[in-house]
Amino acid sequence: MKVKRRTIAGVGIIGLAAAGVAFGIYTAPEPPLDEMKIALERLSEAKKAEAQVYAHDAYKAAEQAYDSAMVCWAEENKRLFLFRDYTELNRWISVTIEKAAEAEQLSGKRSKSAGNKLQQGISILEKKIEIYNRFYKRLPLPSSVTKAHHKGSIKLSEAKFAWENKRFGEAEKSFQQAKELINASSNKAEKLLTSWFSGHNAWQKLAKAAIAQSANGKKVIVVDKLAHTCTVYQNKKAIRTFDAELGVNWMGDKKSKGDKATPEGNYKITQKKSGGNTKFHKALLINYPNDEDRQRFQQNKKAGIIPSKADIGGLIEIHGLGGKGVDWTDGCVALRNDEMDALYQLVAVGTPVVIVGSIRSLNEVTGKNVAE
Repeated sequence: MKVKRRTIAGVGIIGLAAAGVAFGIYTAPEPPLDEMKIALERLSEAKKAEAQVYAHDAYKAAEQAYDSAMVCWAEENKRLFLFRDYTELNRWISVTIEKAAEAEQLSGKRSKSAGNKLQQGISILEKKIEIYNRFYKRLPLPSSVTKAHHKGSIKLSEAKFAWENKRFGEAEKSFQQAKELINASSNKAEKLLTSWFSGHNAWQKLAKAAIAQSANGKKVIVVDKLAHTCTVYQNKKAIRTFDAELGVNWMGDKKSKGDKATPEGNYKITQKKSGGNTKFHKALLINYPNDEDRQRFQQNKKAGIIPSKADIGGLIEIHGLGGKGVDWTDGCVALRNDEMDALYQLVAVGTPVVIVGSIRSLNEVTGKNVAE
């Protein structure tokens, strides 16, 4: 009988314990899972709004609050579930949500302002690219300049695409890279052109003298390297103008054989070639080097500008096989075959040929004076 009573008492105790555990589980605090999810979503929304860029302090505070919340959660999970307290965790969750919302709102305002400024900056760089393409693209610039400008143009396209998709932080980064590359390459191209134009006064005198020489029915050829034209003057008027392609390194006077530069100066036709006498359809040989070329060549050697064993070169012609759309010759002036036929008929041996850098001034070409 006593055993039976003890058994009943044991069962009762176990039942009470089980009930107590069940009650404890029922009354134990629940972890704020939904709130944590909301906090994480608000952080994500703030990041999408690029708050880490435009509202850095508020976003950083939200991140730190979330990290603190995670630490609290980890600490509470170490405790027996009956003794867990999520008060501190809920506080950090609230701070996270508050700061993330603040960061998102601030970022929206600031990024809009930054986006407007960025749009203006992109527009300015697009105009600089347009100017470069108009005035500098065809110049025989160093490959470092052309590569930098090309890379800058690509970066600007990336900036514009990101801006259009409201990814202003990404757009700003690409824009700054584009700005540095485009400004540097444009400035170098402008500096080279401006330096070359220091010879404009001499070019202008040569061109004016040549045109004056065409009085009384005499024909004179004037090659304008920058304009890429070959013009025949007669009675001080241009009677035919042809598109011309030049030496690969045409900007600057010819210094020696192999530099692929088209010479500048006063010349004349010494021979007319056609048929088997030329591989360029038809050709007009000019008297390069003349006395001035030889004198300058020797001065350049003495100054160490060119090697002491350099050759002055020769065989500069106005010839056919042009029309390629690029400068490709070793220093000659190339015309399309049909235009070469026309020029060949117009001129004779002894016809003056004047080659200048540019008839127009730098101000006329680009709107900038040499002295600027």
